[in-house]
Amino acid sequence: MRGLVNPFKPTAGAEPPVLVGRDKVLEDFADGLAEGPGARGRLMRITGPRGSGKTVLLTELGDMARDEGWEIIDETARAGLCERIARAALEKPSAELSLDVHLGLADFHMEKGGAEGATLREALSQKAGELTRQRRGLLITLDEVQDADIGEMKELAAVVQHLIREKANIAFVFAGLTMGVLDLINGKALTFLRRALPEELAEIPLDEIAAAYRETIERSGLLIDDEALSVAAEATVGYAYLIQLVGYQVWRAGKAHADQSLVITEEDALIGIREAMGEFGDAVHEAAVADLPLRALEYLLAMTQDEGVSATAVIAERLQVSPTSLTSYRRLLIQRQVIEQTARGYVKFSIPYMGEYLVANRETLLARYGR
Repeated sequence: MRGLVNPFKPTAGAEPPVLVGRDKVLEDFADGLAEGPGARGRLMRITGPRGSGKTVLLTELGDMARDEGWEIIDETARAGLCERIARAALEKPSAELSLDVHLGLADFHMEKGGAEGATLREALSQKAGELTRQRRGLLITLDEVQDADIGEMKELAAVVQHLIREKANIAFVFAGLTMGVLDLINGKALTFLRRALPEELAEIPLDEIAAAYRETIERSGLLIDDEALSVAAEATVGYAYLIQLVGYQVWRAGKAHADQSLVITEEDALIGIREAMGEFGDAVHEAAVADLPLRALEYLLAMTQDEGVSATAVIAERLQVSPTSLTSYRRLLIQRQVIEQTARGYVKFSIPYMGEYLVANRETLLARYGR
């Protein structure tokens, strides 16, 4: 039926029609904007596994700040980070800028177009100073922080800390894989970033997902019956990316018969879920294991023999090696958030349906290593 547009956005980083289960993060950030310079919600770290919605949240926080008149610099942690932020800060100055001495933000004067060669501290001090005088602010969001260069993160953290101390209207929100972010901020000279408000993205409650599904689907022009709604919500297991992917495919299956019926049935839901799982395997599971060392892949395959939690000692027995010889591989898998430690000596998969994917694709995966 013409006129019906799929409301779900499973593209990585795309902003969904309904942001489910993240109210606390949004409220903490809103409080930070309202409470003024130095508020805790203005320095925040968002962590979670792949597909948990970190990038989407950064986009939403940027929209919130923009609605309050703030300017936003969105960046991803790759080489040249500080240079790009400095350039973005001074790229389009609105007028000749001079800074209030009483703010202590800078003691220089820069004409429009004079950004070339400015240090990160000079650039952010100038931009933050101008916006602070206007009762506005500057938000910097940084994604994929686990990949950041330690030297650049030290420089950026030092400048942000300086501006916060000088009561500038600045906020800094950074996001990344949990273990990678923790490893980074626990390093030397990054003590300041450990003070960031921690926001770990846990699984989203299924009742909230079901309610969001019904609201989104009905607003788009279709309907969904209770059985289909329950099956679809349960298939997501509370995982943010799967919420969008399952929703997209289930809605698509329902639209296929919209000329006869606008109601999405349980059969539609099962068809959509099957399509979604295939796409999830390609987009998430494959990306997680694509470049692993053979022993790390064998570690994961050994875990598939267990229901839920695996004992590391048992995994070593299955692979016929000593537990200590697997320590580096286990650490690698934890850092990448393919698995997580549940207790001392026990691990489980971090990514939904990873075990099923590995079992179904075992021969293909091992063939890459000549096995």
